[in-house]
Amino acid sequence: MPTKNLVTLLIGIVFISSAIAADTVITLSGIFLRKEPVEKVIWYGGLLSKMIFFYDQACTSGESEGCFNLATIYDTGDASVQNKAKAIEYFTKACALDYALACNSLGILYANGVELDYASAVNYFDKSCQLKEEIGCKNKVTALDLQIKNKR
Repeated sequence: MPTKNLVTLLIGIVFISSAIAADTVITLSGIFLRKEPVEKVIWYGGLLSKMIFFYDQACTSGESEGCFNLATIYDTGDASVQNKAKAIEYFTKACALDYALACNSLGILYANGVELDYASAVNYFDKSCQLKEEIGCKNKVTALDLQIKNKR
């Protein structure tokens, strides 16, 4: 039995290490997987207003990652900055610029009930999957299952 626990621990360490190496952290949002920027840790260290300013400038300049990071702040930030409408707006901009994680995050927002719409969620997860984001592919399957269950 201790061997099974050790193997599970090692798999977890490899999984987390690979996420950090890619400058993202994998988290759960309800039953869906999400990747978030590692930078999120410093957003709460007094730099939040500067991060919003610079990510907004980057997004305005057409940088998809700036739009994604700004949307993530509005989606998962503390109560002083949370704004789901702005999160959807900036995730939509980043997704339109073919940023796969933004499409995945949009799918999560639609599937988790901000604007409960499984068809839209499946479309965004599908686009994320087509952009080669494995988490988007996994979330698409989950959303399709939920869509089928809710039609019954």
